Amino acid sequence: MSFEDEIKKYFPNLCVSRETYERYDIYYSQILIWNHAISLVQKQTLDDFCIRHIIDSLQIANFLPLINSSIVDLGTGAGFPGMVLAMHNYSNVSLVEANLKKTHFLHETARLSKTKVCIINNRAENILGKFDFVISRACSSLSNLLFLMKNVSRETTQGIFHKGASYNSEIEEAKKYWKFEFELHTSITNKQSKIILIKNLEKK
Repeated sequence: MSFEDEIKKYFPNLCVSRETYERYDIYYSQILIWNHAISLVQKQTLDDFCIRHIIDSLQIANFLPLINSSIVDLGTGAGFPGMVLAMHNYSNVSLVEANLKKTHFLHETARLSKTKVCIINNRAENILGKFDFVISRACSSLSNLLFLMKNVSRETTQGIFHKGASYNSEIEEAKKYWKFEFELHTSITNKQSKIILIKNLEKK
């Protein structure tokens, strides 16, 4: 099944341009080329790349109301979910990655796919800008993500984080150190996983 068929299956009402599908094809090709050298994604996920990575990332667009919202993806790794959103024409996405080789991959992929995205080679805790949305997938514990989120937050900033089956224990652990409001949404790619929306974050 093609990327277009897979995406339309999960997002029947989502408008995706031909250019975006072409970017996703380039992204996949670059993952295959680079993955041998720097282990961007687990090899067993490549056969289901569209569902495991593209669709899994793209689902958070449901919680991003404006295409020009400022978004920072902390510990982006191979670019999930931030690069996927940038390829989908979110115009103000920053990808933060401490691994220099991975940032080389991100730069090359952005160049070849003509994707507008800001790529920052630095540790997440060193980022000083303020953003509307903080996103991350499989980067760190929720408690640590909230610490990183606070560093880059303005008053109305919201967090959108992918979390696996341990989400409940991570929330309870985070509550020891943080006050926050949250919503849970079941991931469309894994019923055991959740998308956690965070707002009104304060340190206890």
